[in-house]
Amino acid sequence: MTDPEPRRYRIVVCRGPECGDRRGSRAVYDALRAELEARGFAARCELGWQSCFGRCTQGPNVLVREIVTHAEPASPPATATALYNGVLVEMVPVLVEDHIGRGELVQALIAPPTRRLTGVPTP
Repeated sequence: MTDPEPRRYRIVVCRGPECGDRRGSRAVYDALRAELEARGFAARCELGWQSCFGRCTQGPNVLVREIVTHAEPASPPATATALYNGVLVEMVPVLVEDHIGRGELVQALIAPPTRRLTGVPTP
């Protein structure tokens, strides 16, 4: 029996004006690129930019999504995709090792969306 092919991932970093200009997504992107290279994962990862995920106040945001071809069985959604929030450069090694290296979500970097309620008085 042969070893299965390693999982492939698309990693997308937010670069909207709030995340990119004010919260340092360029540094996170550069750290991801360096960490993927250092761990030998770069060949199985696509790293790119997204203009906005709509979660600006929680940025920098990083989407990690498994790339699945039609010939492969689908992976469980819980391990395939995550939108990480508030990612700092120092968090990148854990994100890469856990999600890309082991296929495990980094729960500490996943925040629920913030909600803005209208018409509700504030205390």
